[in-house]
Amino acid sequence: MIIDDNEQITKMLTTFLSTQNFACIITNDAKEGLKMIEEDRYDAVLLDLALPDFNGYDVIDALEKNDMLRKNKIIVFTASNISEDELDKLVKRGVTSYILKPVDIDELLSKIQKVINT
Repeated sequence: MIIDDNEQITKMLTTFLSTQNFACIITNDAKEGLKMIEEDRYDAVLLDLALPDFNGYDVIDALEKNDMLRKNKIIVFTASNISEDELDKLVKRGVTSYILKPVDIDELLSKIQKVINT
């Protein structure tokens, strides 16, 4: 699953990941993405932190409150204006991994494969 409000990014990621035999479900709305995560299981969730209104941090907070954060494999991706310390804090809370934008496709594929295989 990909949760990102930037349609260009979601199209690019979906196109690439489909060539790697991954099925992708996309939502551009964080609240909808949260509802989908609560209702179903996904092998991995790519979550943009900088979403309008209800952002990626809100999704993480809601999943944590429902004791669902560690039950899901969340990979956050965001612009490089976030500190390594902040990203490490997210991992300590239960986020599985992170990647900085602009996304390096090979690094992303490696992280997704690692997350899915653990």
